[in-house]
Amino acid sequence: MTTSYVVVIPAYNAAATIGEAIDSILGQSVPPEAVVVVDDGSTDETAALAAASSGKVTVIRQINQGPGAATTAGLKTVDTPFFATLDADDIWLPGKAERQLAVLRDDPGLAAVFTLGRLFRDGSQPDPAGDGRVTRLWTRTTMFFRTGAAQEVGDLVDPPGRLGELVDWLARSREIGHRHVMLEEILAMRRIRPGSLSSNLDAERSRGYLLAAHNALERRRQRAKQSGSGQDS
Repeated sequence: MTTSYVVVIPAYNAAATIGEAIDSILGQSVPPEAVVVVDDGSTDETAALAAASSGKVTVIRQINQGPGAATTAGLKTVDTPFFATLDADDIWLPGKAERQLAVLRDDPGLAAVFTLGRLFRDGSQPDPAGDGRVTRLWTRTTMFFRTGAAQEVGDLVDPPGRLGELVDWLARSREIGHRHVMLEEILAMRRIRPGSLSSNLDAERSRGYLLAAHNALERRRQRAKQSGSGQDS
């Protein structure tokens, strides 16, 4: 099985962390064909630092639209059998790509693989064996997907507050029959930063998660309605 993959990093004002994120990808035992950094309207040096980091890095610039739109823009450039994503302030641990590609190789019907991650605070040293909480990261930081399956799902849509777009996208993926699995190994580090989207779950930003759940229920109702109509005809 080919191990060719591209990594997409949506980034907004991530100058302080983008270099470390890219280095963690390029240092993999199975490195990517390319890294696509989508600069989502940053006002700092994110794009310049990413472009200068490696010849494998391509930078796409767009006006600020949200992480879902940025991820979609990157995905549309991918022409390898697999693609992965990483949030610009997080880190892959060595061997992550190799392990996830092996899982996908062993199960051809599998659409995506995610992994555990350990949390660490911004300003502290990321330690895989540290005391930060370990969590199942059904997030962009650990996602490894078959490109064809991802294209079947379509665009990621940013909800109000710009949180919950991946929850909605993965729900849509499952609804069309895709399988996702969690690899029970710590293969990423998730940075906790004051001011980041995920660290500020106020009522407005949390609306995105609620909307994702609401949309999933609505799609389920529509499928049930269509199924019932088919039985009556």
